[in-house]
Amino acid sequence: MRYLLLACIFSFSHFAYSQSQGKPLDFKIDSKVFDKERTISIFHPNAYFEEKSTEKFSVAYIFDGQFEPYFTMVSSIMSYYEQTDEGVPMIIVGIHSENRWGEFVPTEKESRSDKIENADQLSLFLASEVMPMVDSMYRTKDLNIGIGHSLGGTFVINEVIKQNSIFDAVIAVSPNLRMENERILKDAQVFFDENPENNRFIYTSVGTEGEMEQSFQHSLANLNTIVEKANLQNMYWKYDLLQKANHMTTFVQTFDAGYLAVSSKLALLDDKLIELASDTNVNIVENLNNYYRELEAFTKEKQNINAGLILNHASTLSRYGKYQSSNELSKNALELLETEELSKGEKKKLTERIEDQILRSKFNGLANEAKELANEKRFKEANELYLKAFDLGLIRATHNIRMRSVPILVQAGNNEEAFKQLDLLANKFKLGGNGSFINDERLKPLHSDKRWEEYMSKLEKNAGKYR
Repeated sequence: MRYLLLACIFSFSHFAYSQSQGKPLDFKIDSKVFDKERTISIFHPNAYFEEKSTEKFSVAYIFDGQFEPYFTMVSSIMSYYEQTDEGVPMIIVGIHSENRWGEFVPTEKESRSDKIENADQLSLFLASEVMPMVDSMYRTKDLNIGIGHSLGGTFVINEVIKQNSIFDAVIAVSPNLRMENERILKDAQVFFDENPENNRFIYTSVGTEGEMEQSFQHSLANLNTIVEKANLQNMYWKYDLLQKANHMTTFVQTFDAGYLAVSSKLALLDDKLIELASDTNVNIVENLNNYYRELEAFTKEKQNINAGLILNHASTLSRYGKYQSSNELSKNALELLETEELSKGEKKKLTERIEDQILRSKFNGLANEAKELANEKRFKEANELYLKAFDLGLIRATHNIRMRSVPILVQAGNNEEAFKQLDLLANKFKLGGNGSFINDERLKPLHSDKRWEEYMSKLEKNAGKYR
């Protein structure tokens, strides 16, 4: 038995390595629910196989996984966004369907019996056989996403409005909600009435072209009306009417947008962070705390909010020119650091990083304001702000700002400060090349001073070192 177990582990490791090269794995399940063998395909993001990684991943369950181009397209889009840091990497499980109407559509109420059939049978198969297997084999989070097109969309919509749904989020493309006189809409109304604080995620769409899409539009629009009237503050709902899209062209654009939307619910991506910082009504620290509280409620996972994480957010905001918000977060990081259990050396190192970030944000903020004033030809005021920035004593990685300041300082009549910056650029930064200065008409007032030729010569000599 021991040797058999080792062989299984070795075999699985080999499969995992193969899949890391972008090849999904097919698994056969001897299903007791369906009383026959069923197939699923599993694809992993590259991040799953990073060395020494213990990270857990959300799982996206995609229906009609037997259609290889469909499954490959989904995994490829997700891989693209993983590699470009625009989306959250997930494990993808493709459910191979054998009888779409018999598995995706809810059982008619009047024909229900003790026997579990149709969509309920597929739900039981997932909950009792597929999901436990996936969770036992891989590092998974307690958050599952359902993705379906057409009747697959019908299934995930029907599932996510259950009290004990197996999905926390769904992307439903061109769902057919017409059956049984729009029974799913009635079930949705009941669920929303009984769960006004639910925080589930639903992204759905329908096209405008073709008889099928036109026949689905009415029911989905009715569901949209129900959601809007319910005023569900915590639930994410997005309904798209896709102009000029038919039943077969709705999927790509909906999955693309829906995946990015759910990614923004699972991780604080740059766009969302900038949005939080741009809200002038609420302090960025409060906005960030609210965001992480909502994230905990959605993912059912405790978020580790520490000084290092907040510092990373502060650095990101600084890169996007949100200097005030960056400083507010950096100061918050210092407060958090006081309560964290780190070694003296670790605290010292992190404190230095935070203080450097505060200094850099203050420097860049002053320089950016000076630039805006100069654009308005308010050179004297711009000059004062540049002087305040330079008095902070920050040197590292400030050469671009110092280059930009020189002509503005001259226009403000501060030739001495302009020469001081040229000196730093030529001798401290070893800047190579003088073309940006000698061709600038605004610097003509400096030409008669002997220091001008000295610094231009030095800059030209520096350029020779890089050739």
